[in-house]
Amino acid sequence: MRKVLLALLLAAPAFAGVGKGQKAPDFSLPTLKGERLSLSSLRGKVVVIDFWAQWCEPCKKELPQLDKLAKEFAGKDVVVLAVNLDESKDNAQRLAQQLGLSMPVLLDPQKSVAATYDLPKMPTSFLVDKKGIVRFVHEGFEGAGDVERFRKELTQLTQ
Repeated sequence: MRKVLLALLLAAPAFAGVGKGQKAPDFSLPTLKGERLSLSSLRGKVVVIDFWAQWCEPCKKELPQLDKLAKEFAGKDVVVLAVNLDESKDNAQRLAQQLGLSMPVLLDPQKSVAATYDLPKMPTSFLVDKKGIVRFVHEGFEGAGDVERFRKELTQLTQ
């Protein structure tokens, strides 16, 4: 039986996740405020989907920067979604409050959406154009240079 399972695993194509040029898979998740939000409901807007967790140190540095960008680009039909992967809603709530986040925080405690997007590392962000196509993928967060890259790409997608 082990040989059969191993053969099946080796024969199966590797899933490389969601990449540039692909349609962003739709999802619907609850927010910290108790509402449900789906990606498809935001069609016609540029959407940043950022996956994060309370235990991720680079995430804690990135989230306030993304929140600022969300405010900066709000009048240009840009929405930033902060998708939390913690099993505990309280962890997400506590960090969102500590950081003063105003962007929507979505909860993915079963990590089903994260699995669909097949995250290469934490944090990972997907920039989705108005037609629902992934145009940029950001892996990790290094600081000011990444913020400028986000700003440049969002400007490009909103023109």
